[in-house]
Amino acid sequence: MQEANTKLEDPLKEKNVLPLFAQKLSINHFSASQFSKPDGAWLIEHCFLTQPQRRDLLLKNAQMMAGVRIGDAIQKCIADTIWKLNSAKKIAPAKNDKLTRDVALQEQLEKFKEYEPRDEKDQTKHIRYIEDFPLVVQAGFQALEEIGGVELNPPVICEEQISITDKHTDGFFSCFLPVVGRTDIIFGDTSVPGKSLPCVNPDSMHMLSFPEAIIELKTVHTKLGKVKKNGERSFIKANPPTTPSFNHQVQCATYAAYYFFKIPVYLIYATANGYKIFTSNNCPGLTVEGLKRNFQIMLNVFRRREKLLTANEHKTREEIIEGAIELIDPMFDHPWCWNNFPLDLLKEVKEMWRMS
Repeated sequence: MQEANTKLEDPLKEKNVLPLFAQKLSINHFSASQFSKPDGAWLIEHCFLTQPQRRDLLLKNAQMMAGVRIGDAIQKCIADTIWKLNSAKKIAPAKNDKLTRDVALQEQLEKFKEYEPRDEKDQTKHIRYIEDFPLVVQAGFQALEEIGGVELNPPVICEEQISITDKHTDGFFSCFLPVVGRTDIIFGDTSVPGKSLPCVNPDSMHMLSFPEAIIELKTVHTKLGKVKKNGERSFIKANPPTTPSFNHQVQCATYAAYYFFKIPVYLIYATANGYKIFTSNNCPGLTVEGLKRNFQIMLNVFRRREKLLTANEHKTREEIIEGAIELIDPMFDHPWCWNNFPLDLLKEVKEMWRMS
């Protein structure tokens, strides 16, 4: 059909022919963060809701915002380049005017203080995270300094936008849509193709430059405890995990795939009580074999979702979504994936599954 072959401009790819279901649902990519959500929550967030609706309706929380501001504080300090939205409304690299640690910390802490908590519990967390903020930032810097011991070189690039396309998935069972992401921190020059690492496959990699290391930074925050007899809330210390999250390992695999699994990936957890660094030496999921395995696991999930949507792609947008709902367990008892839905929207979603 002519409709299925319509060429659409995708900001993440120069030219892209989107499948019919993607055109009707106005979706043009997947991401590692989408993988972390069960099918039901993903379907509602990315197929039922539009991007402006996601931005306006879905709730933020203190933990999420603390992680963003802590990451920004570290990046403002160390980055030579930060990818950001430019005047042409496109994500592009921009020179970063580095700040001192104290200035960067204070700047982002003040921004975090401006966050408006969603409820009483979130407000309690917000107050505690303001107190913990400098300690978590310090732990992040300490982890990077330890990694610097392996003589990683500048420049430092943050928030680089990557797009996993067919050239990156040779040898994998791939999906139709590209997988996109933004790397937290990259050490090494990516401006000159092949400068940091020799190209072992000129046909597929001659236009790609290789940095020296990919850094994924995660923050872990103090949890709410029980209410004390005096009415005050107790807190549970957040220590660095002994085992990294599987979803975080999959995210690392996405970034590794963009560089054809030729670059070491460091997964850092920063907390108010210290930090933990995971590498291929202490985490099987960060070895080349583990990264490739987890990358395929992610692609398999996206392939399944594409098949669910393709089954009804010649019907209307609403019928495509309804058809997928019939085949998906919404998992409304999931510990976190529905927490950012306001109650009225969640009620509407449950009615779609006939579970109100």
